[in-house]
Amino acid sequence: MSVSSSGSPSPKKQQQNIRIGFDMDGVILDNPARIFRRFIATGKKWHLLPRRELEFYQPKNWLEKRLWLYLHKSSWRLAPGYQRLRKLQEKFPVLEAYVISARFDCLQPDSQRWLQRFAKDQTFQELYLNSKDEQPHLFKARLIKQLKLNYYVEDNLDLARYLSQHCPQTEIWWLSNWVDGQKSYPKSFRSFSEVIHDLEILLKQKETHAE
Repeated sequence: MSVSSSGSPSPKKQQQNIRIGFDMDGVILDNPARIFRRFIATGKKWHLLPRRELEFYQPKNWLEKRLWLYLHKSSWRLAPGYQRLRKLQEKFPVLEAYVISARFDCLQPDSQRWLQRFAKDQTFQELYLNSKDEQPHLFKARLIKQLKLNYYVEDNLDLARYLSQHCPQTEIWWLSNWVDGQKSYPKSFRSFSEVIHDLEILLKQKETHAE
């Protein structure tokens, strides 16, 4: 696995492979605090918070950056289903898995901790970090297009809808939560394990068709 900043990726040429990208916080990493995103999004829509719906607040000073870092400690463990993803990588050579994380650069200390774990596991082809502090929806859309992903898994509903609209060649999967569970979305999942289950079905179907 290699790690890239927000520069241009160099995807493999084997377009017959299944190329899937994952968000990190709330997808690869279990994050119970993500249920509060819906309340934040509602505040933006009702103009209770002074930001556009897709715009994420970027920490400015030392105190804000430290607070942001501590808040992201809520991504405290690998999501159930991660080990199954590792086994799929070993079993199906056609699987190419990537992480596209829009974490701001101030979270580097915590990000590096997880990078070391991913490098040890060798689960992903590459992991892309938002080192230039682009807004998450713009950063992810750019990488999804450049990597020519078949699928991308996102846990933020507003981002998932944006990516679906702006990355039409990629099927965006939404990993929901109990707050947003009743929201309408074409391809939604209640857990990361469900995501991996459907991914395994796709891989088996591709293997059968190749025989």
